[in-house]
Amino acid sequence: MKIAKALSDFLVKLGGICLLGMMLLTCADVVSSLFGYPLLGSEELVGMMAFLLLSFALPYTEIEKGHAGVDLLYMRFPKKVKRINDSVVTLVTTLFFCLVGWQCYLYAREMGQAGQVSPTLQFPTFYLIYGVSFACFNLALIMFIEFLVFVRGGDQDE
Repeated sequence: MKIAKALSDFLVKLGGICLLGMMLLTCADVVSSLFGYPLLGSEELVGMMAFLLLSFALPYTEIEKGHAGVDLLYMRFPKKVKRINDSVVTLVTTLFFCLVGWQCYLYAREMGQAGQVSPTLQFPTFYLIYGVSFACFNLALIMFIEFLVFVRGGDQDE
């Protein structure tokens, strides 16, 4: 879990840099627009950074249990049913994010081979998709470790 946590910490820091960049770029664009010189491609860059920010935050949010959820029914389950539910949900989520990560990887490779770039800045966008793929694989690793904890009879807070 230490490697997965270190990777998620690294990704969330990169996400924070993206958030800072989005803020600074938006402010610079607004100020420069006041003088009649809007920044070319600023909307494109902000969108790319938002794309990375959201995907990079997922693994860290899972480790910190920061996802919102409604536990009205779940709270009434016996402990054994909760463990089975948690195991099944965690395994399905692991498989889902493995599939998403793999498909993102294939898509990024295809985009790179085709030479696709962003419309305004001509930035090769496949690099962003590789980043999302990496984040999804990191999240899948975290979920698999949680699955192993549930199967071994551990509590979700371990």
